[in-house]
Amino acid sequence: MSELYNDKMASVYDAMYQTFIDYNEEYHFYNDILQNNRCHSVLELGSGTGNLALRFFQNNQKYLGLDASEDMIAIAKKRTSKSTFIHGDMREFTLGNPVDSILITGRSTSYLISNEDVYYCFDSVHQNLNDEGIFVFDFIDANRYIPYTENNKSILHQADCNGIPHYRDSNWKLTMSDNFLMEWTATYYTILNNEKEIIAEDFSTVRVFTLNEIQLFLYMKGFEVLEIIDRKTYAYDTYVIVAKKRNEPNFHSLK
Repeated sequence: MSELYNDKMASVYDAMYQTFIDYNEEYHFYNDILQNNRCHSVLELGSGTGNLALRFFQNNQKYLGLDASEDMIAIAKKRTSKSTFIHGDMREFTLGNPVDSILITGRSTSYLISNEDVYYCFDSVHQNLNDEGIFVFDFIDANRYIPYTENNKSILHQADCNGIPHYRDSNWKLTMSDNFLMEWTATYYTILNNEKEIIAEDFSTVRVFTLNEIQLFLYMKGFEVLEIIDRKTYAYDTYVIVAKKRNEPNFHSLK
C-alpha cells in the first residue's frame, strides 16, 4: 500500500479524488445494489477518508469501515465522527459479527497484486458475510486499461488542498510478470510563484485483472456471481461485480 496514504499526503489524496469522483452518485450506485439485495449492514474495505461512510451515516444505515492507513481513518473520523472504523488489512480480517454485505470501491482491488492476496481477501470476505451475504467490488479491467495506458503515458490531475493547487503527474508501465502488474509512478507537486516544488514522489505496483480471472477466484472461494455491471467511470470504464456467498467454498482455505 502506498505510503502516500499516510501523514499529510492523506489530505492531498482526499482532495484529489473528490475532483473526479461524484461521491453522491457513488453512494447511490452502491446503495441501490445493497437495497435490491435486502442488505441491512455493510462493511467497506478500503474505506479511505470516509466519503461513502458519511453518506451511509446520513441515511441511518449500519456501516463499518476498514482501512490500512491510520491517517486516512483519522480524516474519516473527522468527516463522520459517529461512524465506526477499523485499522486493518483487507487480506485478513475478522469481525465480531458478520455483515449482510461487503464493498470494495475505488478500484482498491488493484492492491491485491498476487494470487495469494486475492485468495486471502476473498476468503476473509466469505468468512465475515452472513449466509447468502453480498460481495460487491470493482476492478481494473486489463483488456481496456492496458491499451488505455499505452495511449496515455502520462495523466495529470489537479486539486486544491488547504487553498493551494496540487498536481499529480502519473505514469504507467506494464511489467512482464506472471500477473498483469502495472508500475505506477506518481509525482506530486505545487506551483508557487511560477516555480514547481515537488512535495512527494511515489512508486506503486498495482494489478489489473481479466474478467475471467475474477470469476474464477470467486468460484474458488464460494461465491455465485449475480451481476456484472459495465460501468462508466473517470478516465476509463470498469466492471463492478455483485456476488452472493454460498455456504461452502469450492477450495479449502490456504490458512
